[in-house]
Amino acid sequence: MNFKSFFAAFAVCSLALFSCARDGAFSTDKNKLIDANGHVFIIRGMNNPHAWFGDKAYKALDDICTTGSNTVRIVWHTRGNDVELDSIINRCIELEMVPMVELHDVTGNESAERLADMARWYAEPERVAMLKKYEKYLLINIANEWGDNSMKSDYWRNSYENAVGILRDAGYITTLVIDAPGWGQNIDPIIEYGQDLINMDPLHNILFSVHMYGSWNDPDRIVEKLTICSQNALPLIVGEFGYDYADGDNNLTCRADHKVILSTCNKLEYGYMPWSWTGNNQPNKWLDLVDKSDWKTLTWWGEQVIAGEGGISQTAKKASVFD
Repeated sequence: MNFKSFFAAFAVCSLALFSCARDGAFSTDKNKLIDANGHVFIIRGMNNPHAWFGDKAYKALDDICTTGSNTVRIVWHTRGNDVELDSIINRCIELEMVPMVELHDVTGNESAERLADMARWYAEPERVAMLKKYEKYLLINIANEWGDNSMKSDYWRNSYENAVGILRDAGYITTLVIDAPGWGQNIDPIIEYGQDLINMDPLHNILFSVHMYGSWNDPDRIVEKLTICSQNALPLIVGEFGYDYADGDNNLTCRADHKVILSTCNKLEYGYMPWSWTGNNQPNKWLDLVDKSDWKTLTWWGEQVIAGEGGISQTAKKASVFD
């Protein structure tokens, strides 16, 4: 085959792979997330602690739906029961909320092998069979906050290149969500190597996620870095964030100006998901969006991000796959 014929054939194959992703699952196009019907989808959703609270978290899905949330980030772990996870995903879809499964096992871990373990968990045949049933609606967040503050950017990139390869080899075509290192907060490797990761994925179907807590206590930096990502056409969400509130018994290392996060994400059409529905420990209970006593009454934090200006109830739109 001559070079001209080779590259023509390669282009056809690449287009076929991309069309497969767009037709059968979520995909990305520059800085946009696209649903399986080909429509732009902007995430406005919740982190819900299924890994630790079982039935309470499952029952909370109905109340999360009433907020207008269009996505649920299912906090999960590799020790979880597949039957339970199947039920959670199915219920999210019944409620017309996009399920995003994430594994919490390697939070802050720096081992490439442990990240690969998360990918291999998704790639086990019985799990592939279960998750592929829902792939039209599903997003896969490979691992929560893998990578500590000392992690080198190229090590993060190379490790995720391997993990993405494992998932693609297993047959997943949907969008794969990759958290920033530095406990989710270091956006610089995304800016530096995000396009590399997109290019090495045969489906070019990666969504990046940054978490905004203590290292984001400069509002100008929030605007600057998210704008750079948008200008570089990097698909991104703020997958977790807290708020800027210095009174009371707060964990001050979690401060970030939530109003700036909301307004900037709305301006740039980036998704966001506050932390978390409830279930935080005593030092971090101020991050509960609803009261822990009933799992449904909005706290001050919940009112801010759900009912406040630029919040979920004002801006969320369901994915067109539910029309």
